[in-house]
This record gives sequence, C-alpha cells and structure tokens, in this order.
Amino acid sequence: MPLLRKGVLLPAKGVNFAIPSTFVEDQQAFAENMRYDKGLMRKRPGKTTVGAQTPNSDQIMGYGLLQLSSGTKHLVRASKRVIQRLITASNTWETISIVTFTSGDEDFFSFISVPEENRLISINYKEAPYKWGGSGNQVLLGGSPPKAKYGAYLTPYTLLAYTDDGTTVEPWRIAWGDTNNSEVWTGGNSGEALVTDEPSIIQNIAKLNEFAAVYKKDSLVVGIKADPPDVFRFETVKTGIGLAAPRAYADAEGQHYFMSRNDFHVWNGVRVDSIGAAVREHIFGRISTSKLARCFALHVQEQSEIWFFILTSSDTWPSEVWKYNYKFGFWYYDTIAISITAGIKWERTSSLTWNDLTGTWDQQQVTWDGYSTASGSEEIMLGTSTGLSAKLDYTLTNDQGSTVAAAFISKDFSADGYELGARWLRLDIWAKGPGKIYVDYSTNYGSNWVNIPYQSAQAYADLTGVIAKYEWYFDIWAERVRFRMRNAESNETFYLQQFYPYY
Repeated sequence: MPLLRKGVLLPAKGVNFAIPSTFVEDQQAFAENMRYDKGLMRKRPGKTTVGAQTPNSDQIMGYGLLQLSSGTKHLVRASKRVIQRLITASNTWETISIVTFTSGDEDFFSFISVPEENRLISINYKEAPYKWGGSGNQVLLGGSPPKAKYGAYLTPYTLLAYTDDGTTVEPWRIAWGDTNNSEVWTGGNSGEALVTDEPSIIQNIAKLNEFAAVYKKDSLVVGIKADPPDVFRFETVKTGIGLAAPRAYADAEGQHYFMSRNDFHVWNGVRVDSIGAAVREHIFGRISTSKLARCFALHVQEQSEIWFFILTSSDTWPSEVWKYNYKFGFWYYDTIAISITAGIKWERTSSLTWNDLTGTWDQQQVTWDGYSTASGSEEIMLGTSTGLSAKLDYTLTNDQGSTVAAAFISKDFSADGYELGARWLRLDIWAKGPGKIYVDYSTNYGSNWVNIPYQSAQAYADLTGVIAKYEWYFDIWAERVRFRMRNAESNETFYLQQFYPYY
C-alpha cells in the first residue's frame, strides 16, 4: 500500500486555547518562543544587557523618553531610588536625580514628555513631580503641582491623575496645568475635575488620538478638550470594563490595546471590542491576582504586535509574554528566562555594522540592511528585577546569556477519520539553521513525548544555513499523532518552512 501524505499548510495562526485539542480538525498549532517571519516560523530573537546595574541593584521601576524640539531623543530609567539617563555613545547609565526616592516594589514611575517645553516630567506618587531638559540633573517641577500616580500630555496641556495635593488624596481627580505651561497649576487655564460618574479609582491616563483616555478599574472615560473656561469635559463611554493593571495597555495605530480583569480588548475611544477569546481562559485562570499591578504591555511596531507581560500565581514578576498580532488577529506565546519589571519602545541611534556581529554570514539571525538593524528603527528596552536593562537583539538567540527553549507543536493528525488507527512512518521537514532541530511525537494530546532519532540514531538533525529537506523515519501505530520541532541550544536557532507526515 502506498504512503499517504497529510497536507499541511504551515500554521501561522498562533495559539488558540478556546478550541479543545480533541477537536482534531480545528485544533491549531502551538508555538512557544517562536515568531512568524517572512513566511517562516523561527526561534525568536534574544536579549542583550545594556550598561551596568542600577545602584544597589534596585529593580527597574519604569522608563521614559524625552523628545527635544531639535530631534534629539533621550532614554531614562527609574529604579527604586534614582533616575538615570542612557549615554548611547558608551552604553552607560548616568544618575540625574537630585533626591533619593523611597519607592516600594509597585511604586512604578510614569514619565510625561512635553515636546513644546523640551522637558520630561517624572512622577511616582511618593514624591513631587520632577523635570529634566536633556542635560544636568532633574529639578522640581515649578508651580507646586500635586503628587500623582499617572500622567499624560495632550497638546497643549499636561495632565496628572490620581492626585495628592497635600491636603486630600483623590483617586478620582484629574488636574491639568495652564495652556502650554506645565509649571502653572493655579490660575490661567489650569484646573481639575473629579471623574466619579462610576465610583472605581483611576488606573491610568493616556493620549488616545484627540482624547485623553482615562482608565478606571471598572469603566472607560474620555477627556475631550473644550473651550475655556471648561478646558476639559470627561465622559464615561463604557462601564463594566476597566484596566486591570495600570501599565497593561499600549497605543498602536490610533487604538489602545489593554487588559481587563478577565479579557483583552481594543478601544478607539468610542468602541470596545474583545480580542482575547483564544487565550483568556488559559491566562486568567492562572494569573496572579495579588500581583496584578506588575503586568504591563508594550507595542512592538516592527512585528505589528502588542506584548502583554503576565505573571502567574507562582511568579514574583512576569514570566510569560502573550503577543497579539493586530494585523492577523493571532496570539503567540513566549517564556522569559529573566524577571522583567518594565519596558519601553524607542529608536536605534545607529545602524548595525558587520563588525557588530560574530560568526559567519550563514550564522546571522538578521536580514542585512533590514528595518530591525537600521538607524531610527525601533528598539525594545526591558528592565529586570536585579536592576539591569536589556534590549531585544536580533543578532542573538539567548536572553542575556540564558538559553531560550523554542518549540513548534503541530495539531493532531488522524488517518481518514477520527478514532481510526493508522501506521505513521515518515515526516518530511523543510528547515534551516544554523542549529539543531529535535523532533518528538505524542499520541496522547501532548501529555507525553517521545524523541524521534534522526539518521544514525542521532537525537537531532544538524541544520545548515539554507532551506533543505530533512526526512525522519519511524513506525508508530496510533489513532492520532502530533509532532514537536524544538531547539533549546545556546546560540542556536532554526527556521521552519513546511512539514508533511506520511501514513
């Protein structure tokens, strides 16, 4: 009897926990620490350390970006006690704060960039707001503004939310400075408002197109600019849905993507839609509700993805990254080998050169002269619980020296009908490296895995730097079978183009 081949269109649809794995025809593939890149599934990039640890190895409490009118950009980071700026020429961090902050584990910093005034304002509710203009040290922001947990800039106004004016703590109050002057908080067009249409507290405030998006625990509010003397008018546009963690939102292409207490959503200021059906049951059944404030989100524009950093009930800091691709509507999943506490997207200041790379041409993980290596391309900077800053590095496959385990798991294959046994004999894979690829099979929905040796009983195949066909031979009698292609080797990667099982 001739071998029959199962047709496979390499799944790029990400993970879907909403469909039980026993629904053989609909169950999708599962990718861990992999990404879809130009028609191939590949092991995700790694991370590399930028500069030294913070003083006292304090955890990173937030990042800020100052955009000057000259076009110059400055990146700063806050720890529990100090604020530092990145000197890009030497990849070193210089302390610019004039006080020692007294932050706790969840007293995260917010930064407000005010381009018209060439200043970056830092707030963390523990101290009064400070300003920095790109050189020297921070100084107190003038005008005696209130302490605040959250802030935003909506031209030409600086807004502070969840405030403490020294007399009253107001979790519902939003204050704003005078027109084009973040150092005038009394008189002029400065003012304040209580957002109490729905009684839950403010969780954050951010620019959303022409609105100020005010996130509360159980509602969504928009701040609309009005003619003086009103200046701002706040309207509740949705109740029953709010922001679960203050930093768990990201702005992408005129919309906000955010995490509520039991789902993920997209919001354009008017309409709110769920995007989490494929993953919400799996995530929110394991998430740490006691440390929910430590979750956060980033927009990774180059990959058209929103990254949600999630910690489960057994974690202290986020250990998983759930990536939503808003172009395709698919989810992907990563693990984290290091404890991530904060992150920011900013721009590369120089192009990658050949001298920056190690190894041969075939060993490189980047597209030469590609967007991810060019000057002005985005750069993702992440902070750790030990006070280190790490950037996403497309030339690496390790996370700051730690090996990344990547795997692509196929759906379950059956013969010509569910519950009909078949004799599975061969698997063809089109792949490239450089690196090893291990192949395993499971006949019980992934509960147990068995390695399939490659030629000469070797546990893996050595991949070259070009796409080639690799054949695995075996003899398995089963009603259903799924395959796992993986690599957990240091400084190695693999690209998967296509595969076919035969029975």
